[in-house]
Amino acid sequence: MIEGLQLEPGAVVYEAGSGGYNAELLAHVTGPTGRVVTGDVDPYVVHRTRRLTGEAGSGRVTAFQGDAALGVPAGLVPRGGFDGSVITYGVWDIAPAWRGQLAEGGRLALPLEIGGYTRAITLRRTGNVLHAERFTHCGFIRAQGEHVRAVPVVGLLGGELQLRFEDGDPAPAQGLEEALRRPRHEVATGVKMGSGFLFGSLQLYMATTLPGFCRLSAHREAGTGVTLIAKDGDAPAILGNASLAPRPRPDPARRQSGRQGMGMGRPCLRRARSAARRAVGGHGTGLGT
Repeated sequence: MIEGLQLEPGAVVYEAGSGGYNAELLAHVTGPTGRVVTGDVDPYVVHRTRRLTGEAGSGRVTAFQGDAALGVPAGLVPRGGFDGSVITYGVWDIAPAWRGQLAEGGRLALPLEIGGYTRAITLRRTGNVLHAERFTHCGFIRAQGEHVRAVPVVGLLGGELQLRFEDGDPAPAQGLEEALRRPRHEVATGVKMGSGFLFGSLQLYMATTLPGFCRLSAHREAGTGVTLIAKDGDAPAILGNASLAPRPRPDPARRQSGRQGMGMGRPCLRRARSAARRAVGGHGTGLGT
């Protein structure tokens, strides 16, 4: 994420979410004339950051206590804005202050949750628009303060299964428990992936395009319940009318994506199969457009 900021010597950088170590890395990258401002909502973390950065000795890190999603206090913002900003906790949206306090041409790196899947994305400001330049897979703790939000969860079969709706209100699940006890259908998409294809791309495509998308988690050993999902694991799924179609972990030997359908699941399966085909398109190793 620091590399993605493409910081020059003398840059002034904002870090949302403190700790000390990362702030000193930023101070090292920006050099003797650079400066780092780091903020955190937790007073203990801020105290620890000040102690550790004081021991590190660069003298170029300023820590403040406050909700990092609200931006930096006015007296600490450089004229023209920050040359780069990095968010060190998982967020589901981009706070207006992060763009507003970023200099023209400056870069923002943040772990953005999309349908429950997190990508560290680097964006560059051009006017009032943030343009994505690169991304990578990552995992971070979730936000506190202004960016906290609850994830709706629907329990099924006495807690054996849970549906998580990461990006909105839960979809209707009436009749689903009865449907889950019916025979399971399995359908192959017919799509074979190249060795360079990331299945995470298919998950992200589904999360951002398909109505009824959710994540199905299991709390019994695989093979003992109604799904083949391992205990405490989860899978992307599509919720339909009294039906559910999760995508199980693909067979690495065959490199082929498949779907399971439970209840009256064939419409869900058809939607999932079509999505897999659209996702790889004719490219084989990436997202189709």
